[in-house]
Amino acid sequence: MALITIEQLQLDSRLAGINLTLEAGELLGVIGPNGAGKSSLLECIAGLQAYNGRIELDGQNLNRLHGLQRARRIALLPQRCQSAWALKVADVIALGRLPWGDEDPEPIGQAARQTGVSTWMDARVDHLSGGEQARVWLARVLAGRPDIILADEPLASLDLHYQQRVLELLREHAQLQRGVILSIHDLNLAAHWCDRLLLLDAGRIHAIGTPQQVLTPAALRQVYEIDAEVDFSGRQPLIRVLG
Repeated sequence: MALITIEQLQLDSRLAGINLTLEAGELLGVIGPNGAGKSSLLECIAGLQAYNGRIELDGQNLNRLHGLQRARRIALLPQRCQSAWALKVADVIALGRLPWGDEDPEPIGQAARQTGVSTWMDARVDHLSGGEQARVWLARVLAGRPDIILADEPLASLDLHYQQRVLELLREHAQLQRGVILSIHDLNLAAHWCDRLLLLDAGRIHAIGTPQQVLTPAALRQVYEIDAEVDFSGRQPLIRVLG
């Protein structure tokens, strides 16, 4: 069942002719070099960009949904999260409940435990490191329990342990018959964790399919301008850039 259906999406010079579906239960990775259009695609789905084309949520035109309806169904975790005020961690996580008009302690507490921030609830978020703040903002998204999470490079400031933990949480979220669209630069992690990959190049789809179908030496050479070995025979995929 398709949660999101995109038809002929166009955004000025950044995206052109994007046709895409996100299935229930799917973790979809969006890859491509800098400037390929990954963030722009997520922002269109989140309603932050005016676009041409059509985006549907469960068959409904997203542009016809009330902002509150959209906010309950779709949550964006942007690349750069910051608070304009000196908020406590608990207050930041509670922002995820705004679309629901409550501060239900159960989803807030669960999200804090899932992301490993429950001991910081009274700390000021601006006193935390970049990686710690990233986990708090992910907790905010999880507290809202949206059907779809749009995560824009959520691993950038995290150490290896929490990179894996975040990917585990996104996978668990998708497996609840929800969906996740994740933009990611690490191709080895993308190949291991994502059900399908969308490879963007200069705002257009270069390839879409399973990691094995998308991450070919020819595609990496054409889009990333690198020579690489690609090995899917082991427990974990391996993409190794050749010297």
